[in-house]
Amino acid sequence: MLPLRKDRSDQSLLGLLLVLFLLLLLNLGGWGVVETSEARYAEISRAMWQSGDLLHPRLLGIQHYHKPPLTYIITSYGMELFGPNAFGARFFLQLSLVLQVWLVYLIGKQIFSSPRQALLAAVVYLTIPAVLISARNLTTDSFLATFELAAILAWLKYKTRAEIGWLYFFYLLLALAFLTKGPVGLIFPVLVAIGFGGNYTSDIGHTSGWHHLPALLLFLALGSSWYVYLMLQDPQFVDYFLFKHTVQRYANPETFGRSKPWWFYLVLAPALSLPWSGILLAQLGRLKKMPSRLKRLFILWILVPLVFFSFSGSKLILYILPIFAGQALLTAWLLHHMAEKAVTKAMHAGLLYFTVLAVALFVAPLLPVGVALPWRVLAYPVLILGALAILWTGERQPQQKLVYGALVFTALLLPYSAKLLAHNPQFTNGSRPVAEVITTRSLQERPVLVYNRLLPSLAFELNKSIVSLDDGTSKLERELQFEQDEQWREQLLQLNRPEDMQRLRELLEQKPVLVVKNELPAERQWMLEHFDAQEQVGEWVVYY
Repeated sequence: MLPLRKDRSDQSLLGLLLVLFLLLLLNLGGWGVVETSEARYAEISRAMWQSGDLLHPRLLGIQHYHKPPLTYIITSYGMELFGPNAFGARFFLQLSLVLQVWLVYLIGKQIFSSPRQALLAAVVYLTIPAVLISARNLTTDSFLATFELAAILAWLKYKTRAEIGWLYFFYLLLALAFLTKGPVGLIFPVLVAIGFGGNYTSDIGHTSGWHHLPALLLFLALGSSWYVYLMLQDPQFVDYFLFKHTVQRYANPETFGRSKPWWFYLVLAPALSLPWSGILLAQLGRLKKMPSRLKRLFILWILVPLVFFSFSGSKLILYILPIFAGQALLTAWLLHHMAEKAVTKAMHAGLLYFTVLAVALFVAPLLPVGVALPWRVLAYPVLILGALAILWTGERQPQQKLVYGALVFTALLLPYSAKLLAHNPQFTNGSRPVAEVITTRSLQERPVLVYNRLLPSLAFELNKSIVSLDDGTSKLERELQFEQDEQWREQLLQLNRPEDMQRLRELLEQKPVLVVKNELPAERQWMLEHFDAQEQVGEWVVYY
């Protein structure tokens, strides 16, 4: 049990959230945006910030409607505050994680009627590796999880307080989730709302059934607004949204290159939520004593979505991010009801796990594996090991030792990982080193050509448009059916077209910068006649 008086849990959580937010912001822009997903989101948001067009996302000059615009809009406001840089792109992402931890705490207070258990759930959630990963790489998933958890809390408040405002807020949040990632944003809130069922209904009684209709209309009007707007502009969007980005994404694993085996989540979800998943699996038998209302809730929050997404053809670990909030709440209940001997075993296993990871963090830069770090950064794993040793030999309760060990490890891991990414750009697969060569040589005002690669990270890092040279690669296949004119050809030259080859020759006369991965094929070596110098940057070559 956390050593906090009941009336101090709220204050303790606020202090925890403040420290977490500051640690998340520390060196947040120290590494470049990561290819491919983060780079796409960042560059689309930068173009949106630059153009002011919030309804038509564009990626390297071509309209890009794979996702609704809300993530891009939020990210563009981060750039409005802090500039078109990695810090600005990731700022609201950090805030979304802080809000998620707070929402897990509030949900825990409702379902457990215990601020201490709720605080424990919040701590477990913020120390889950998959959750931390979601806030360090810009995608829709962290924002979506925030709206989903807020919708779950709103539904629970409505059911327990019989206040109509919470019902409308629930449907409003569903609409925001829909505008973040489409129909998939409804899965967790609806399942969890079913899981809450009538077990949490207020004693006051509900006479508000008729309010569901106007609240549902609010959801439909707001949630479908962007889709309807585009469908009215172009009927092609009907098939595009309803079939390709809903049915095909789920049923066809090759549609968006997200194919993974059926067991992907069954392995990755536990692996990326250690040590809590290990404790949960070791104590599954104790869940038999859980009240039936909680069993139903967690089956619909964790098990059903896990099965549903496992059958999906498109899989990424962050697609199931809200599952980890349910897991954190379930783990908090379990730790609260475990026998003292079982908690002691869990504490020893957890502290041993953190110790092994801390040793790995210390040793990795010392081994000949290509990891570079300043010596002073090794102080972080040393501090972790020292704190774990103090906890292990201290007089605190086993649960306290486990929780404090997880918090210390997470708090020091955040600055360590930021430095690790900043000093090892090879891990991020981004273009910051290439961009630094271009800016250092004062070449950023010249046209920038990228051969046979989609490289939005370079456009983002340079804060300018680049020209992609398509020489028959599938990497530059773009969705052009929604383009109303030929303006997109300014940023995508298809070298099998005589007109585009002529445009390329004109650009080569303007002393451009050419970026090539590895080397040009023999039949394109003639382009190098237009350049006087070259510089190798990892796998990339910059010609100028």
